[in-house]
Amino acid sequence: MFFLREMKLLNNLCERYSQDFMAIVDFGRKFDSLTYLTSSKLKEPLDQKFRAFNFKVDLSKYQTYDVGDKVGKDVTIPPKRKTIKDFLDE
Repeated sequence: MFFLREMKLLNNLCERYSQDFMAIVDFGRKFDSLTYLTSSKLKEPLDQKFRAFNFKVDLSKYQTYDVGDKVGKDVTIPPKRKTIKDFLDE
């Protein structure tokens, strides 16, 4: 009975959101049941994540710039020798 209920909840979530979104959504921890995702407390965060998942930038609003060709030579900076003390102090 538990798996039947979970499959029903998953199908309802996939109807509301997309199946691709449900495959990658993450809240930082595992839930025991999908009923947490259908609760009223997680509805708004789930909607926000879905809007962010589907967000497309309208590039027609922004001006494009051409920076031109490269001028000059590349500068090579030698890596600073890092000691264990320097590493631990970071």
